[in-house]
Amino acid sequence: MSLDNLFGGAPSGKMKAVRITQDHQISVIETTIPVVADDEVLVKPTCCGICGTDLHILKHGFVGTNYPVIPGHEFAGHVVATGRNVRNVKAGDFVAVDPNVVCGECRWCKSGRPNLCIHLTPIGVGRPGAAAEYVAVPGRNAFRVNESIGSDVAALIEPLACALHAVNSSQGIKDRQVLVLGGGTMGLLIAIAARHSGAGKVTLADPAAAKLDIARSVGVDAAVQPNELGGELFDVVFEAAGVPAALKQGLQLVEKTGAYVQVGVHDEHAEASFVPFKLYEQEFRFIGSNSCADKFGAAVELMPDIQEKAKLLIGESFPVWNFDSAVQSMQAGKSIKTQLRFA
Repeated sequence: MSLDNLFGGAPSGKMKAVRITQDHQISVIETTIPVVADDEVLVKPTCCGICGTDLHILKHGFVGTNYPVIPGHEFAGHVVATGRNVRNVKAGDFVAVDPNVVCGECRWCKSGRPNLCIHLTPIGVGRPGAAAEYVAVPGRNAFRVNESIGSDVAALIEPLACALHAVNSSQGIKDRQVLVLGGGTMGLLIAIAARHSGAGKVTLADPAAAKLDIARSVGVDAAVQPNELGGELFDVVFEAAGVPAALKQGLQLVEKTGAYVQVGVHDEHAEASFVPFKLYEQEFRFIGSNSCADKFGAAVELMPDIQEKAKLLIGESFPVWNFDSAVQSMQAGKSIKTQLRFA
């Protein structure tokens, strides 16, 4: 493969890519470099994060996955070629990419809820992702980013956008008492976003002492073990752990007229129970928050302001071709955010 045309024209030929098959096997393959459509750009990734969605795809499947799939949806990189109709970015630009590829025409897209698009085809899930030397993406999904923040921080823009959508979904957080259950990447970014949005007090609960230390470093007011929460009630509860115990506990800690926001991803067929009388009596709201909706641009703008806190979440990194080792590290909980590097 020749890189002679880097930033000066579309490369052609073969490239390496990570592939996950339907029988949940990981391999590194040689495949054809994508040819961009008129409305697409070709990106050469420089950093890509691994998250719970990737684990679902690998271990037992995830809604909308088109196997065999090249994973990778939290990423940043350089534009190396553009389709003839693309005007918002050019070759050489450093970009972060919104992975949600949508139709723009259905009722959900037109109402500002693109994450609910009936034709949603996420990069790294329904179409090839960034665990490859090149990835083709719609031009409108590529957002210019100041490269000085670093590729690793830029690759956190996608989860930050999800956190901003969660905070917005709570329908009002200023001066309110906030609880975040789960101290992973999503929980910590929600805590940071809540503090930035003017929350009165932010409490984060997680059983892992190392995560609580990071939570204190990013500025939460209280970082505690789940069994230390006691009987205090909260105006807004974010369940960002994706485990039944957190869901059950969170529903018991919502104040009257408060909001419970489900952010953590549970297994597709998992079931949970709650007491409907409590929902009636206390008039709290049960809200789902799915992906990043229309908040990617807002996350691009916010990240430079919180980049020092965001860096505290970044842990181990692995060469992209060691995808299996990166997954094992993430599962072992060795760091908050595990990332893939390309150099």
